Amino acid sequence: MSARRILLVSVSAFLALLGGEPAWATIENLKSFKQAYPGKDPKTYSCKICHNAALGKKGDLNAYGIALQKSKAPADAKELTKQDIRAIEKTDADKDGVSNLDEINAGTAPGDPASVPSAKPTSSIPDGARAPQQKEAKP
Repeated sequence: MSARRILLVSVSAFLALLGGEPAWATIENLKSFKQAYPGKDPKTYSCKICHNAALGKKGDLNAYGIALQKSKAPADAKELTKQDIRAIEKTDADKDGVSNLDEINAGTAPGDPASVPSAKPTSSIPDGARAPQQKEAKP
């Protein structure tokens, strides 16, 4: 590949990154999560805390990732602090009746409504943050 072509590709890539949306899935955000909740099981510290897939991709945020994104101003969206992460711990991002903090402490996923702690949570969820209960259909 010629030097001119390499330069053109490099400049094009740089301009594409410059004009894109803020990046969310960063190592810094994962470090902030670890600082907010130290000493957890290693599987807690993965991209899946905020994303649906094991590898975080743009547009693949789960309910917890969306809640974090909404809580941060767009101008400051690229990097989350441990304070940003702790700001939504009393809410229930996935509307499963368990607060984000209780799910993190129990090792379950705060962005997945099917993932709930087996024991009764210790903190309460503010009114309006719970999902409405659905009745089972009778056969």
